[in-house]
Amino acid sequence: MNTITKEKREELTTKIQPLLQQVQHWRTTRQKNERMPESLWIAAAELARVYGVSPVQRTLRIDYRGLEYRAFGICKSSPKTQVTAPTFVELPTLAPAPRRAEQIIELEDGTGRRMILKVCGGNLNELVPLAQAFWKPTA
Repeated sequence: MNTITKEKREELTTKIQPLLQQVQHWRTTRQKNERMPESLWIAAAELARVYGVSPVQRTLRIDYRGLEYRAFGICKSSPKTQVTAPTFVELPTLAPAPRRAEQIIELEDGTGRRMILKVCGGNLNELVPLAQAFWKPTA
């Protein structure tokens, strides 16, 4: 469980006040069933990235999952979340390993699928097509 320190909580209280006033003003002037403006969500998400979703959500009294999604791109409530493929994968360039040296490579995608590879010797760059195939979206 991530907890926020007293100093961070005081800092958050100071920084969140202008946003809290804007949210309260929006609540008093909004039309029925009107969604909160995206500019307020963006400001809340920026604070959530620094101070955590829960403290920001509790102070502003806004949707936890909506804030979590906007801050970190996480959507735990829906198992069929569209996962974007990684845009960059870096493989370390290693000096030629002595014979019988074993490398362990673990791949995991956003849906929780995992693949663990044990490679003895060889060039790690040869694993790039395998990693690309693993992260390729399935139909």
